[in-house]
Amino acid sequence: MKPLFLIATLFMSTVTGLTIDFGTEKAGKDWRIVNDGVMGGLSTSKTTLLEDSIIFSGEVSLENNGGFASMRTLITTGTLSKCKTMTMRFKSNSTDRTFGLSLKNSQQYYIPYYKYNFTPKTTDWDTIIVDLTDFKHYRISEIIGNTMPKKALDDVFNIALIISDKKAGNFNIEIDYIKFE
Repeated sequence: MKPLFLIATLFMSTVTGLTIDFGTEKAGKDWRIVNDGVMGGLSTSKTTLLEDSIIFSGEVSLENNGGFASMRTLITTGTLSKCKTMTMRFKSNSTDRTFGLSLKNSQQYYIPYYKYNFTPKTTDWDTIIVDLTDFKHYRISEIIGNTMPKKALDDVFNIALIISDKKAGNFNIEIDYIKFE
């Protein structure tokens, strides 16, 4: 009986979480672009789905109160509730730019959300592993708290990759996968 219980427990723990694989699963079809144009800005961006990855690229403009570009997807609420880490494999030529991965649990733009910022350190493939508690609490691009409480993961329904580093100019990032475990 113990071996059967152990196997069942291992199986249950491996199906917890979320893997967004832009290569094997072609998960990029479910992502959409949201730029600062929704508020009058002039930034542009696009996604390009390759055989094994997705490229998010464009140009951030600070004109007309602009300053961000993002790619976003919806997930089933509660999918991340048991997760502890986020792992992302990526590469970028934009080593002077800061990207953020945000987790939202409200449809309203002014309701606080959680974000982890990172700056690519190399133009080669790199992997970051981040504790979800290291995501900061934000409201309209301003930090309002230092950690994300575990309970907040219960209501996350939106994941976004965003560039809003207050710098005008071109950017690109290629992503292989994003895993929440």
